Amino acid sequence: MLISEMLYLLLTKDDGQPETVMSSYKYGMNSAIIADLILAGRIGLTDDPNPRITIVGAGPIADPVLEHSLEKLEGKDGINLDSAVAINGLCNIRLVTDSLAKQGLVEYGERGLLGLGKAPVRVLNGQLERQFRTGLSLVLQGQREAATHEATLLSIIHGMGVLQRVLAEEIEPLGVQRAQARIKEVATDSRAGDAVRKAVATMNEAVATNTILPGAS
Repeated sequence: MLISEMLYLLLTKDDGQPETVMSSYKYGMNSAIIADLILAGRIGLTDDPNPRITIVGAGPIADPVLEHSLEKLEGKDGINLDSAVAINGLCNIRLVTDSLAKQGLVEYGERGLLGLGKAPVRVLNGQLERQFRTGLSLVLQGQREAATHEATLLSIIHGMGVLQRVLAEEIEPLGVQRAQARIKEVATDSRAGDAVRKAVATMNEAVATNTILPGAS
């Protein structure tokens, strides 16, 4: 499952409404899709203080979610990470929910009066999200090391400025300050030595320190 799909589920209630009002939503989803493209071997990040995106993988890509985002980055080789996360529609939410619907995790409801407006999205089974949250809780409490997707999810949610609302139960045993410190520790951990994991760690650190999410408070 893509990190962007996991983040969508964490940011969305079962009735399809967002967990909280968040002006940083698009920046968070864009950050997640950038991580997905790094893990897919299609883009990389330079090791600069303000990292730049490099296109490293050409050719067709099977996943429509990734294909859309990669096309949006074409011609933007060398763009700063903070500029990339602000690209309108870099992560296409409809393609994300289409993918989740194919996996049987969400469904579309009926459109509004006269068939106008967006079809509402409902979460069919919250078990997978609960598994994500359990894993994030274990990582926050230091009971195990973070997997790549967990480090990225924590970094993005923190960088969006919605940690206390989206992960309220998960951070409660630690308190806000300890949870924030743990997330920054996890974000900067690049013990996995391969280039892809290091690139993701670079992005996580930038996101967790609020340097690339202009919508976050």
